[in-house]
Amino acid sequence: MEIHRFVSDLLSSNMYLITEGKAALVIDPFRDTSPADGLQIERILLTHEHYDHISGVNAWKEKTGAPVLCSRPCGENIRSPRKNLSRIFEPFCELQTWIRLERLPDFDPNYSCEADKVFTDEMSFDWRGHRLRLSELPGHSEGSIGITLDEMYFFSGDSLLENSLTELRFPGGSRKQWEMVSLPKLETLPDGMKIFPGHFEPFQYKKTM
Repeated sequence: MEIHRFVSDLLSSNMYLITEGKAALVIDPFRDTSPADGLQIERILLTHEHYDHISGVNAWKEKTGAPVLCSRPCGENIRSPRKNLSRIFEPFCELQTWIRLERLPDFDPNYSCEADKVFTDEMSFDWRGHRLRLSELPGHSEGSIGITLDEMYFFSGDSLLENSLTELRFPGGSRKQWEMVSLPKLETLPDGMKIFPGHFEPFQYKKTM
Protein backbone atom coordinates (compact mmCIF):
# COMPACT_ATOMS: atom_id res chain seq x y z
CA MET A 1 0.00 0.00 0.00
CA GLU A 2 1.12 3.55 -0.77
CA ILE A 3 -0.28 6.96 0.20
CA HIS A 4 0.22 9.79 -2.30
CA ARG A 5 -0.36 13.48 -1.52
CA PHE A 6 -1.31 16.15 -4.06
CA VAL A 7 -1.74 19.88 -3.36
CA SER A 8 -4.46 21.91 -5.06
CA ASP A 9 -4.56 25.55 -6.13
CA LEU A 10 -7.55 26.12 -3.82
CA LEU A 11 -5.96 27.21 -0.54
CA SER A 12 -3.30 24.50 -0.97
CA SER A 13 -5.73 21.83 0.19
CA ASN A 14 -4.49 18.24 0.14
CA MET A 15 -5.86 15.40 -1.93
CA TYR A 16 -4.74 11.87 -1.09
CA LEU A 17 -4.65 8.68 -3.13
CA ILE A 18 -4.37 5.41 -1.24
CA THR A 19 -3.21 2.75 -3.67
CA GLU A 20 -2.99 -1.00 -3.46
CA GLY A 21 -1.58 -2.15 -6.76
CA LYS A 22 -3.75 -0.49 -9.41
CA ALA A 23 -6.74 -0.09 -7.07
CA ALA A 24 -7.16 3.21 -5.26
CA LEU A 25 -9.25 5.33 -2.93
CA VAL A 26 -9.22 9.12 -3.26
CA ILE A 27 -9.75 11.49 -0.35
CA ASP A 28 -10.89 15.09 -0.96
CA PRO A 29 -10.44 15.20 -4.74
CA PHE A 30 -9.65 18.48 -6.46
CA ARG A 31 -10.23 19.37 -10.10
CA ASP A 32 -7.13 17.74 -11.63
CA THR A 33 -8.06 14.14 -12.37
CA SER A 34 -4.74 13.15 -13.96
CA PRO A 35 -3.58 11.29 -10.80
CA ALA A 36 -6.35 8.79 -11.55
CA ASP A 37 -4.75 7.75 -14.85
CA GLY A 38 -3.92 4.06 -14.89
CA LEU A 39 -5.74 3.41 -11.62
CA GLN A 40 -9.06 1.83 -10.69
CA ILE A 41 -10.63 4.39 -8.35
CA GLU A 42 -13.01 2.42 -6.16
CA ARG A 43 -14.28 5.07 -3.73
CA ILE A 44 -14.22 8.81 -3.18
CA LEU A 45 -14.08 9.81 0.49
CA LEU A 46 -14.72 13.33 1.79
CA THR A 47 -13.36 14.65 5.08
CA HIS A 48 -15.81 17.58 5.02
CA GLU A 49 -17.99 19.72 2.81
CA HIS A 50 -15.92 22.87 2.20
CA TYR A 51 -15.43 23.75 -1.46
CA ASP A 52 -11.63 23.53 -1.42
CA HIS A 53 -11.96 19.86 -0.42
CA ILE A 54 -14.76 18.81 -2.80
CA SER A 55 -14.03 20.81 -5.96
CA GLY A 56 -13.12 17.70 -7.94
CA VAL A 57 -15.96 15.39 -6.92
CA ASN A 58 -17.96 15.79 -10.12
CA ALA A 59 -14.91 15.48 -12.37
CA TRP A 60 -13.66 12.37 -10.56
CA LYS A 61 -17.11 10.75 -10.57
CA GLU A 62 -17.46 11.41 -14.31
CA LYS A 63 -14.00 10.04 -15.09
CA THR A 64 -13.94 7.03 -12.77
CA GLY A 65 -17.55 6.22 -11.87
CA ALA A 66 -16.46 5.83 -8.23
CA PRO A 67 -19.13 6.39 -5.55
CA VAL A 68 -18.82 9.19 -2.99
CA LEU A 69 -18.90 8.37 0.74
CA CYS A 70 -19.15 10.96 3.51
CA SER A 71 -21.03 11.82 6.69
CA ARG A 72 -24.74 12.57 6.47
CA PRO A 73 -24.33 16.31 7.22
CA CYS A 74 -21.56 16.52 4.62
CA GLY A 75 -23.79 14.77 2.09
CA GLU A 76 -26.53 17.31 2.69
CA ASN A 77 -24.24 20.34 2.60
CA ILE A 78 -22.30 19.51 -0.57
CA ARG A 79 -25.56 19.87 -2.47
CA SER A 80 -25.78 23.57 -1.63
CA PRO A 81 -23.36 26.24 -2.96
CA ARG A 82 -24.14 28.26 0.13
CA LYS A 83 -23.44 25.47 2.62
CA ASN A 84 -20.36 24.12 0.82
CA LEU A 85 -19.07 27.73 0.77
CA SER A 86 -18.47 27.94 -2.98
CA ARG A 87 -21.02 30.77 -3.07
CA ILE A 88 -18.88 32.78 -0.64
CA PHE A 89 -15.48 31.38 -1.57
CA GLU A 90 -13.89 34.79 -2.11
CA PRO A 91 -14.60 36.08 1.45
CA PHE A 92 -13.85 32.55 2.71
CA CYS A 93 -10.33 32.92 1.28
CA GLU A 94 -10.00 36.33 2.90
CA LEU A 95 -10.89 34.87 6.31
CA GLN A 96 -8.02 32.38 6.22
CA THR A 97 -5.37 33.27 8.79
CA TRP A 98 -2.68 30.82 7.67
CA ILE A 99 -2.41 31.74 3.99
CA ARG A 100 -2.44 34.95 1.97
CA LEU A 101 -3.22 34.66 -1.72
CA GLU A 102 -1.64 36.93 -4.33
CA ARG A 103 -4.61 36.25 -6.55
CA LEU A 104 -7.91 34.46 -6.10
CA PRO A 105 -7.91 31.04 -7.81
CA ASP A 106 -10.53 30.22 -10.40
CA PHE A 107 -13.63 28.78 -8.76
CA ASP A 108 -17.26 27.93 -9.45
CA PRO A 109 -19.56 29.99 -7.16
CA ASN A 110 -22.47 27.67 -7.94
CA TYR A 111 -20.70 24.37 -7.30
CA SER A 112 -22.62 21.41 -5.93
CA CYS A 113 -22.22 17.64 -5.95
CA GLU A 114 -23.89 14.52 -4.60
CA ALA A 115 -22.96 11.73 -2.21
CA ASP A 116 -23.78 8.12 -3.05
CA LYS A 117 -23.59 6.83 0.52
CA VAL A 118 -23.64 8.60 3.88
CA PHE A 119 -23.21 7.48 7.47
CA THR A 120 -24.03 8.74 10.96
CA ASP A 121 -21.55 8.78 13.85
CA GLU A 122 -19.16 6.04 12.68
CA MET A 123 -18.74 3.35 10.07
CA SER A 124 -16.02 0.90 9.03
CA PHE A 125 -15.30 -1.05 5.87
CA ASP A 126 -12.66 -3.40 4.53
CA TRP A 127 -10.79 -2.56 1.35
CA ARG A 128 -8.12 -4.66 -0.37
CA GLY A 129 -6.91 -6.18 2.89
CA HIS A 130 -7.07 -2.87 4.81
CA ARG A 131 -9.51 -1.57 7.41
CA LEU A 132 -10.90 1.96 7.29
CA ARG A 133 -12.90 3.58 10.07
CA LEU A 134 -14.75 6.85 9.50
CA SER A 135 -15.87 8.92 12.47
CA GLU A 136 -17.77 12.19 12.67
CA LEU A 137 -15.78 15.16 14.03
CA PRO A 138 -18.16 18.15 14.03
CA GLY A 139 -16.73 21.55 14.88
CA HIS A 140 -14.78 22.83 11.91
CA SER A 141 -17.91 22.05 9.90
CA GLU A 142 -21.11 20.09 10.44
CA GLY A 143 -19.94 17.26 8.21
CA SER A 144 -16.30 16.88 9.26
CA ILE A 145 -14.90 13.39 9.81
CA GLY A 146 -11.63 11.64 10.53
CA ILE A 147 -10.54 8.55 8.59
CA THR A 148 -8.42 5.93 10.34
CA LEU A 149 -6.54 3.47 8.12
CA ASP A 150 -5.30 0.20 9.63
CA GLU A 151 -5.11 1.93 13.04
CA MET A 152 -1.83 3.42 11.82
CA TYR A 153 -2.75 6.43 9.71
CA PHE A 154 -5.31 9.19 10.26
CA PHE A 155 -6.72 11.53 7.61
CA SER A 156 -7.91 14.51 9.61
CA GLY A 157 -9.27 16.97 7.06
CA ASP A 158 -9.22 20.40 8.71
CA SER A 159 -10.02 19.03 12.16
CA LEU A 160 -6.37 18.49 13.05
CA LEU A 161 -3.52 20.53 11.59
CA GLU A 162 0.04 20.64 12.88
CA ASN A 163 0.80 23.66 15.10
CA SER A 164 -2.51 25.29 14.19
CA LEU A 165 -5.75 25.74 16.10
CA THR A 166 -8.81 24.18 14.48
CA GLU A 167 -10.89 26.88 12.79
CA LEU A 168 -14.42 26.89 14.25
CA ARG A 169 -15.81 30.23 13.08
CA PHE A 170 -16.86 29.40 9.52
CA PRO A 171 -20.56 28.86 8.71
CA GLY A 172 -21.60 25.50 10.13
CA GLY A 173 -18.78 25.49 12.68
CA SER A 174 -19.51 24.83 16.35
CA ARG A 175 -17.26 25.23 19.38
CA LYS A 176 -19.76 23.30 21.50
CA GLN A 177 -19.76 20.28 19.18
CA TRP A 178 -16.00 20.50 18.87
CA GLU A 179 -15.45 20.41 22.63
CA MET A 180 -18.16 17.87 23.45
CA VAL A 181 -17.83 15.42 20.56
CA SER A 182 -14.64 15.83 18.56
CA LEU A 183 -11.91 16.71 21.03
CA PRO A 184 -12.59 13.59 23.17
CA LYS A 185 -12.26 11.44 20.04
CA LEU A 186 -9.03 13.10 18.91
CA GLU A 187 -7.55 12.72 22.37
CA THR A 188 -7.76 8.94 21.95
CA LEU A 189 -5.28 9.01 19.05
CA PRO A 190 -2.05 7.28 20.05
CA ASP A 191 1.26 9.12 20.21
CA GLY A 192 3.21 8.68 17.00
CA MET A 193 0.24 8.07 14.72
CA LYS A 194 0.88 9.45 11.22
CA ILE A 195 -1.53 12.30 10.50
CA PHE A 196 -2.46 13.28 6.94
CA PRO A 197 -4.13 16.69 7.29
CA GLY A 198 -6.30 18.70 4.92
CA HIS A 199 -3.52 21.30 4.57
CA PHE A 200 0.24 21.26 5.11
CA GLU A 201 2.61 18.32 5.39
CA PRO A 202 1.83 15.01 7.14
CA PHE A 203 3.12 14.82 10.71
CA GLN A 204 3.41 12.59 13.76
CA TYR A 205 0.70 13.07 16.36
CA LYS A 206 1.83 14.11 19.83
CA LYS A 207 -0.47 14.40 22.80
CA THR A 208 -0.49 17.82 24.45
CA MET A 209 -0.86 16.38 27.96
